[in-house]
Amino acid sequence: MNHTIEERVENVFQQTYYDPDQNLREQADGDMKVLDVIFCLEEQLEQEQLSIDEALFATESLGNLYRIINKPDESVHYHSENLRLIPDDEQKQVPAFINLGVSYIYGDEFKKALLCFEKAETIINRNEYGQYSGILEYQRGKCYMEMRHYIWAKAAFDIARKSSFQKNDPVLAGSATEALEFCEDKINTQV
Repeated sequence: MNHTIEERVENVFQQTYYDPDQNLREQADGDMKVLDVIFCLEEQLEQEQLSIDEALFATESLGNLYRIINKPDESVHYHSENLRLIPDDEQKQVPAFINLGVSYIYGDEFKKALLCFEKAETIINRNEYGQYSGILEYQRGKCYMEMRHYIWAKAAFDIARKSSFQKNDPVLAGSATEALEFCEDKINTQV
């Protein structure tokens, strides 16, 4: 796989945004550009001459790309395939379970999403992979937010934000702070 496809995938995600009308779901800025990258990746997968690392990159990218254009079934398919391709490396399984859970959120399958997050959490705790705890809590908060459990979501986002400060992760800190403010607004309008 050449660097240009990796750069194209990265470029798509640099132009995504979080839609406040959809509980801060990540959305693509221009589906046609995303579809072009998807077709290129799928074509490369069909050639079946990819190394395991290239296949892992392709399936993870396809899962994420389909998610941001609101095609959750395809996203779940590719993230499931990504998980299947991962060798017995639990450190690689953690982000794969988190990605699969996020895809389930976009498909409104919240119980399945939470199960994926629980599986990731089990692996994190068993192996002390604390570097994933913040993003896990952030995504769990997004699931609770979709379920309209804003108090639970707020608690998860608060944990994610604290973790981001400990790990000096400004991107997660900003996302968690934005989500906390969103939850505060939702909680205040419910009262």
